[in-house]
Amino acid sequence: MGVTQEEYAKAGSKFISGVAGAKKGDAFYRNIETGTLDWEKPGKTMKLMTTVTDGADKGHEEKISFGIEAESIWKGKDIYKAITGQDMPINAKSKRPYIPSGTVDGKAAVGMWVMVENTQESKATMPIYPKLTSILPKGYKVEAGVGI
Repeated sequence: MGVTQEEYAKAGSKFISGVAGAKKGDAFYRNIETGTLDWEKPGKTMKLMTTVTDGADKGHEEKISFGIEAESIWKGKDIYKAITGQDMPINAKSKRPYIPSGTVDGKAAVGMWVMVENTQESKATMPIYPKLTSILPKGYKVEAGVGI
C-alpha cells in the first residue's frame, strides 16, 4: 500500500475532532502550545506552528499564518499580544514591528478553529472544514460555544 506500519500507526486526521454536525461559522477551542515562528512566503507571510496540548486532539499540529504588510499585520499583532500579553516591539533602527527570536516558542495559549467553506477540489466531499483562525490568551474561557 505504500505505507509502513509505523506511518499507519501515526496517521490521523489533519483536522481537529469534535466537529460532527458543525455548520459554517461554528467555532471550537483547544488549549495549545505555540511553536517556532518562521517565514511561510519570505518577505510576505509568516507562519506559527501550534500543537494541541490536551483532550482527544492532543498532539494535533496546525499552523496559523499572517501577512506582514500594512493591511494584514493586524493578525500578527493580535497573535503576538495573545501569546505574550504585550504589544509587538518596534525595531529601533528600522522603525518597523518585529518579533524577537524565541519570544513565542513554547507558550501556552488557546486556539480557535472556525468552520470555513472549502474552496479546494475536495469541496464535494468536505464542503466545510475546521481552520485555525485565531490564537487567544492562555486561560481563555468558553461557555456554551461563546468565548468570554
